[in-house]
Amino acid sequence: MIRGANIMSMLRLLIGLCISSAVFAQGVDVVKVVSRSAERKVQLPGEFIPFQTVTIHAKVTGFVDRVEVDRGSVVKKGQLLATLDAPELRAQRAEAEAKVLNAESQRAEAEAKVAAVQSTYERLKAASATPGVIAGNELIQAEKIVDAARAQVRAVEGSIKAAQASVQVVRDMEDYLQVTAPFDGVITERMAHPGALVGPGGGAAAMFQLEQTTRLRLVVAVPETDVGGIVNGSRVSFTVPAYPGQTFTGVVSRA
Repeated sequence: MIRGANIMSMLRLLIGLCISSAVFAQGVDVVKVVSRSAERKVQLPGEFIPFQTVTIHAKVTGFVDRVEVDRGSVVKKGQLLATLDAPELRAQRAEAEAKVLNAESQRAEAEAKVAAVQSTYERLKAASATPGVIAGNELIQAEKIVDAARAQVRAVEGSIKAAQASVQVVRDMEDYLQVTAPFDGVITERMAHPGALVGPGGGAAAMFQLEQTTRLRLVVAVPETDVGGIVNGSRVSFTVPAYPGQTFTGVVSRA
């Protein structure tokens, strides 16, 4: 009986080995593992706002003389919006121009003096060729006088340049009396009126508000749970109720 039991055990072991071998011999499908970003699409409401909005102030203090545009006016970059009047600038320019004329008059006198002393020096130099005609230091003194006169001309020329620079500064300021549009857009607010005193920023009243509407920004409030999946530079699609059936695309500029 023991021997029979052993034979039965051996048969079970052989059968088990055969079954195991058959299982391992079956084919196995191998799939390559790849890394992909999981995408999650959400639909969120947004709002279009102007690409640029600026409040325009005068760059110099003055009184509004003329206003060329009004609320709703479509303007181009560099277009005249208003003209200012600044009596103080006119007075400054007149004073600076008078200084230029005065300095030029001084230069003419200095150059005439140079010509006179140079002529005297040349005569003394020619006379010095004959021994004993002039004293030895007389020619040296004449040469020093010529040098001093030439230095005076250079000093006056420096004054002329300084006066001309002052005139140019005032003229540059007067250019700001022409208030122009910094870019293409639409005037959405007009606060300037003829006779009003305006000036640069700070507590001074603004003159206009200008918005660029040919290019818009789409502002979307994104839930905190979705913020992590937004990357600057990625493209997004959106629809506009005014254009049913059409899909537009944009680029995320600030997440």
